[in-house]
Amino acid sequence: MLNTINRMVMNPRTSAREVAQIISADPALTAKVLQVVNSPFYGFPNRITTVTHAIVILGFNTMKSIILSSTIFDLFRKDAGPGRFDRTAFWKHSIGCGAAAKVLGRRLGYAALEEIFIAGLLHDVGKIVLDQFLHEPFSAALELARRREILLREAEEEILGANHADVGGWLFETWSLSRGLVETTRCHHNTDLAQDHPRLAGVIHAADILARAIRYGNGGDDKIPPLREEVWKALGLGEAGFDDLLRETGAEIEKATVFLDFIR
Repeated sequence: MLNTINRMVMNPRTSAREVAQIISADPALTAKVLQVVNSPFYGFPNRITTVTHAIVILGFNTMKSIILSSTIFDLFRKDAGPGRFDRTAFWKHSIGCGAAAKVLGRRLGYAALEEIFIAGLLHDVGKIVLDQFLHEPFSAALELARRREILLREAEEEILGANHADVGGWLFETWSLSRGLVETTRCHHNTDLAQDHPRLAGVIHAADILARAIRYGNGGDDKIPPLREEVWKALGLGEAGFDDLLRETGAEIEKATVFLDFIR
């Protein structure tokens, strides 16, 4: 489904009706799309009842982002087994990061705020991949992070030789997703690695730390890494506005909780 939608969106001759026909063939996906577009996350005054109408209003790229997030929630819905990784808490943290990214994006004048939200929502997807397919070593990394009070990515690198950001970037690159999404996922801990979209990677780096500061959900460890000074300066965000950022992020999280329904 995702690859089909991606190809259609890239074709300038594709109409909203054609994309809607593909989505509408999947009743569960249709219900999710309409649930999201009619939620407070978008805040439309009138109810949207068809996928075609949703695409016309939101655009192809936003619709693709909704489908991408839904696909990932479905792919990694299954519990990998007993362990310390709380997937509901993980997705809450991810929603918090998406909300913070949207707030930062708005302040910085980004037009595609929904796409920035999705980049924040999916920034830690590598953790789910590791939990699903390398459950035992990932569980060992979680335990090591807890015992030594270090960041999870540091424990992952010690045990696996790579971290969740590497895995998530690899996954999205394999799926031929946008370079921006690949880089925000791969480089949100080390923005120096971002070649094409360093500022966007900086937004997700800052959003991840804001989400941790709010403590909505949990990404697998209880640490709050330092915000890179060069990122803060590059984003042009003053220290005086930090409390406002936290308040705005909290309000945005309330609107974004509709995405939790994807895992129920």
